[in-house]
Amino acid sequence: MSEDKQNAAKTKTKSENSTGTMQKKTRITIIVSAIVLVAVGAIAGVAIYRNRVAPFKTVIVAVDETDFDMRYFLKRLAMSGEDSFSLLSTLSEEAMLRIQAPKPPYNINVTEDDIDLYGKDLAKGTADSIDENEYREWYRQRLNESSLSEAEFRELLKTSILAKRMSEYLGENLPTVAEHIYLNMIPVEEFNIGQEVKAKFDKGEDFADLAREYSSDSRLAENGGKVGWFPQGAMDKYLGKTAFDLEVGECSDPIMLTGSSPDQETTVVIMVSDRVAEREIDENAMQAMKSGALDDWYTSEFKNHKVSFHGLNNPTGYDSKTDAWVHWQLARMKRNEEKQNQDQGQAQGQNPATATSAPLQTGQ
Repeated sequence: MSEDKQNAAKTKTKSENSTGTMQKKTRITIIVSAIVLVAVGAIAGVAIYRNRVAPFKTVIVAVDETDFDMRYFLKRLAMSGEDSFSLLSTLSEEAMLRIQAPKPPYNINVTEDDIDLYGKDLAKGTADSIDENEYREWYRQRLNESSLSEAEFRELLKTSILAKRMSEYLGENLPTVAEHIYLNMIPVEEFNIGQEVKAKFDKGEDFADLAREYSSDSRLAENGGKVGWFPQGAMDKYLGKTAFDLEVGECSDPIMLTGSSPDQETTVVIMVSDRVAEREIDENAMQAMKSGALDDWYTSEFKNHKVSFHGLNNPTGYDSKTDAWVHWQLARMKRNEEKQNQDQGQAQGQNPATATSAPLQTGQ
């Protein structure tokens, strides 16, 4: 082989080797780029999941094996307008009710037909009757307004029925005879006045005379603060506990009683003037005990279950950061709903300012 041919062969070989090396580098670059893109995509996916998916799947309330996640929690808050901390208690009570009601001694069961009958009763309101088409329309509207799935909506109706039947069961099984105290009370305008009443009583002044002097209630002022006989369970829980802890002839420190709103706060001083181990419960007291029987049952049942509350980043409790996030989500949901109503109103030629929807009511 001539020298020129050898040189040409060597040049061709070098060129082929260089081309192969470049192709190999190109393939490596493509593979590395693909890996980087996958990694970036995975990181972005994890971030999206953590920020947009995971929070809504977070368990907020757990009772034994029953869980309520954030998505359901937000739906119930938006639907009821209930305070978030109050709803935590409500959901735990509902779970205990669903767990225990079907068991002895209660044996309370609710069928699908029961749910529809209960729904029809709600739908007709004060009307004498309602036909099937009217009920179906009511059902459709309430389901849409609630934002619940149909299964969740029917479970909520079922829970209302369970609560009603459990309350009836407990009321029917209340004792007719119980320990009673004779309660005397002086409501006053300010807490420091209650302290003054307590101090004067401790120095030997008569409770009836103090009632006539200080009572902000004219009837109690006239009769010397006499309220009457009460069994345990027929009074406000805190007031009842305080009263039954007193000895006969003992006067309490001032007690702050809160009504349904802050402006209904009242300060009272109470005294127990008599106590009997057994006395027949009168009709008024029995009605009060029946109305509070279910709440008392929830309180006593609580210790029999594993109940826990959780936050977004706090497995041991529902915290203020979680509550702030919840309120932000509720505001966001409200804006979206208003925008949707506005769009629907414009599409239908209505004035968006007048487009309203009735709240869902699931009964007592």
